[in-house]
Amino acid sequence: MPVSSDPMAGDLLVRAIAPADELRLVAAVTTDVVREAARRHGTTPLATIALGRALTSGLLFATMTKGEERVTLQLVGGGPIRAVTVDANAQGDVRGYVKNANVPGVVHRGRVQLEATLGRDGVVNVTRDLGLRELYQGQVALTNGEIDEDLEAYLRTSEQVPSALSCEVVLGENGEVLRAAGILIQALPGGEADAITRAQHRLRTGALHKLLSRGDVDPHALVEQLSPSQPVEFLADRPVRFQCQCSEERIRSTMQLLTVVDLDEMIAEGKPAEVTCNFCNQKYSIEIEELERLRAEHAPRENN
Repeated sequence: MPVSSDPMAGDLLVRAIAPADELRLVAAVTTDVVREAARRHGTTPLATIALGRALTSGLLFATMTKGEERVTLQLVGGGPIRAVTVDANAQGDVRGYVKNANVPGVVHRGRVQLEATLGRDGVVNVTRDLGLRELYQGQVALTNGEIDEDLEAYLRTSEQVPSALSCEVVLGENGEVLRAAGILIQALPGGEADAITRAQHRLRTGALHKLLSRGDVDPHALVEQLSPSQPVEFLADRPVRFQCQCSEERIRSTMQLLTVVDLDEMIAEGKPAEVTCNFCNQKYSIEIEELERLRAEHAPRENN
């Protein structure tokens, strides 16, 4: 079965429009999602914030088309965390991981700067699967290593959509996730670009972080308080959750791709092989009998 967080969790994504300036707005509260990811990967505070910003961004990115979209975000930098990878879909499922979950560092109050954690030298890779024959892929250079700001720059430069994006994770004194959320504001065709500029300025000066630091907020309130244009009209709500697509069946299918040499080495160790999913850190044990069966299946191929 796929790995998921509590299905009764309260995380929610909402979609809205601001008709006066032709804007679309998507906001999500992702506190439980980020808590689950941090628990599974055992992330240090800085890694938790980096992963949380990326997870929330992935959920917001997966709302940009009307179809059943799946989006993969990967930010690779020269800092100690090295890379952040997130996979999300239009149904509200998201999973992700950081290359190095044990990044040291002290988290101060206010918006945490991640430049030294991810680094400025690197790239943003975005892959969109719209259910068509080919995938859409884009790449830009990192802007400043802040993740949400880098992804905002990607939308402006690669997809040429005027956008304002902010994602935040607020931690407690012991590094626990208190609140996490994000908002994406975009100009529709013919929309008011000046409104996006106002939104960018407000978000870059800490508006979202201030709201989350005051206490729990829902995504409807985020939209109403952070929209640069009023009134707003809410279109739809959607629960979101940390959920991975890995399973024992998929792991076994992957094992079939191993070479004879790989299988022989595993069998020679005399103990079950352990496979860990990068996205959710779930561990799967493949018994020796299964390894021997896979090895036997290779024999007919070798003789052909």
